[in-house]
Amino acid sequence: MKMQQWLKTTMRFLVFLTFILWAGKSAHSCEIDFHPPLVFVEFGGSATANCDASLCSNLAGIGWESSYGGTGLIEGQSTLNVNLENVKEWNTEPKCYILFSNDTQRNKNLPITVYKMPKKVSMPKPISPMKATGEYYVLQCDVEDVAPANRLIITLYKGNERIYEQNREGHNPLPVNESLQTTVNVVAEDHGKEVWCEARLNFSPAEQSPPPMRSESHVLTVFYPPTLTEPTNETLEISFGKAISLNCSATGNPTPVYSWHFADPTQEGIQKQNVTGPILTEDFRVSGVYSCTASNAAGGTTKYFNINKPSRNWTTIAVILAVFLTLGAVLFIGGAIFVTINGTFSFRRGIYRPTSTGPI
Repeated sequence: MKMQQWLKTTMRFLVFLTFILWAGKSAHSCEIDFHPPLVFVEFGGSATANCDASLCSNLAGIGWESSYGGTGLIEGQSTLNVNLENVKEWNTEPKCYILFSNDTQRNKNLPITVYKMPKKVSMPKPISPMKATGEYYVLQCDVEDVAPANRLIITLYKGNERIYEQNREGHNPLPVNESLQTTVNVVAEDHGKEVWCEARLNFSPAEQSPPPMRSESHVLTVFYPPTLTEPTNETLEISFGKAISLNCSATGNPTPVYSWHFADPTQEGIQKQNVTGPILTEDFRVSGVYSCTASNAAGGTTKYFNINKPSRNWTTIAVILAVFLTLGAVLFIGGAIFVTINGTFSFRRGIYRPTSTGPI
């Protein structure tokens, strides 16, 4: 008796467990899928999506609910397309639903984004000129009437370089006006480069993203201080009266002007003639330090020229002097030996001639 009761209980448990497993498997395998999984449609435009419930069993039909192309229930099908036309709601939620043979129903909302490209993307003209002296300048980008904000990316460019980018956050589906500011510093090489910005909507996959919209471009005018084209300081040796040429050439923007300062302050006439010239050519008169300052609106730099007379070669002078002294000594001794008392020159003077009676 107890054995029969146990068998009945065990059989009931197995039946219940089998039902649970079947129901769970059935529920797990029944999925509503969309193709594409995400839909992006421009405000006022159209889009197409497919609802797929082919993994579900015991289906009676499938349908779409939407104010822009609902289909109603279509019996005997497990997949169904929907054409969304002239979409003009920012929060529209098309819904796919399936009906089972036991009159139960399941539904799923289509992930859809209604977007609007900017009415205008603009960049106010930057400050001009800019100076390459470590200062920071503001660049701004304005994006007008764009949606949705959380898909918007604003990028600023200088030349071919992306200098700043911002991704917006939030969940507001309505059109907004956005403005982005950033600060930049410039270098001499930035002179003549273009700056601009662009706005784009970032969709996934990227193939669904519309082309970016670009602002107007502005050409940068950058002032930078003069840089000397030759070494900062020079030391030269010039003989008195010879022409000297001192080069103070520098590059800068605006074009540098030059101011010369001389070792001899009395050379005011020369200074006035060469006040804006990068190269000074003049006959050497006074040794000392000459200087040139190249300057413009961004700054200045000074170059120094140390001009000296050539140093004397005392070794050469000593040799020449020794030669002359030696030659003079030879001539003096020779004169003492070979010049007669009458002032004539004779090799016979003072020669000793031996005889039997003594010297002649």
